[in-house]
Amino acid sequence: MAYHPKYQITDALLTTITEIESLRSQVAHSRILPEREIELRHRATVEATHSSTAIEGNPLNLKQVEKVLADGTVLTRHQYAEIEVRNYKKALDYIDKRKVSGKPVELADILTIHKLIMEGLLPPEKTGVLRTVGVDIIDQDDTVLYKGPKTAILKEEITALLEWFKESENVHPVIAAAILHFQFVSIHPFSDGNGRTTRVLTQLYLGLRDYDFRGTLVLDSYYYTDRREYYRALRAQGEDYQTATAAVLDPWITYFVNGFLSSAKVLSVEVMILSSVIASNKPVKRINPEDADLLSYAKQFGSISLAEAESVLPNVPRRTLQRKLKTLVDNGYLIVSGSTRSTVYMWANK
Repeated sequence: MAYHPKYQITDALLTTITEIESLRSQVAHSRILPEREIELRHRATVEATHSSTAIEGNPLNLKQVEKVLADGTVLTRHQYAEIEVRNYKKALDYIDKRKVSGKPVELADILTIHKLIMEGLLPPEKTGVLRTVGVDIIDQDDTVLYKGPKTAILKEEITALLEWFKESENVHPVIAAAILHFQFVSIHPFSDGNGRTTRVLTQLYLGLRDYDFRGTLVLDSYYYTDRREYYRALRAQGEDYQTATAAVLDPWITYFVNGFLSSAKVLSVEVMILSSVIASNKPVKRINPEDADLLSYAKQFGSISLAEAESVLPNVPRRTLQRKLKTLVDNGYLIVSGSTRSTVYMWANK
């Protein structure tokens, strides 16, 4: 049976896509040294690995993940968690090479990604193999939140999804990626590891469409920041495969596209900083979406005042904004100028 997702392109969605296009252009045409781009890609790998595995309950923090990926050390207490981390990195390495071919995603890619992610975590007969039993998603009270489709139709449903992508090159890559993410999670083709496989598969698709921002964009951190909202957005479309497949995907697509924009804003500011300190060897500290908005304003207008910061982030308390601006000064991104009453924060990297 052919797959036909239901969704509408609203004016608000088009506005968000236009913003994303602008940020993509900025990143594509940025002038940063090759070693700085390598640094960004490495950070993207570490952050994606940490966030995506943490969504599923991995206890390692960002620094621990970076250490595991750097030296492969296995601590007995965290052995399972560290296998998860190394496996996810292997899957990211696979798609980094795979996207070079430019060929559309095939079932073999999906099975390979799952095998890489779950090797040593599931019995060998369950890694890289479609499930042979039914699957339910349940909460801590054993309440069924979602029922996946029957095993007999798994291959057929995946094939229909992949065929839709081959025939839908006119669909914007970000919207298509949102549809892929939702539908693959809905199919839930494996006994375990569906979420991680979905997120890597989405990244592969964006890479094949040349929409992964030179391999430096991290979407997983947006999902991890508010896991409850991520799962709510995914499950709001239905409690079983039939209702999910028949649902109008506008709410999920809006969530996904907004998350993409938020992640792209953070990346564009990091690239902007790296471009400004092109001759410097100083490291660039990680920033969050709110900091990115403040820095973007300061870069555009040369400075930002506390009052202007309040207009940029109207839902953030004044005292919190003061702390944020101070931190950006301490990190070397802004410079304080003026007296106490007329203080402005100048863009530091000119």
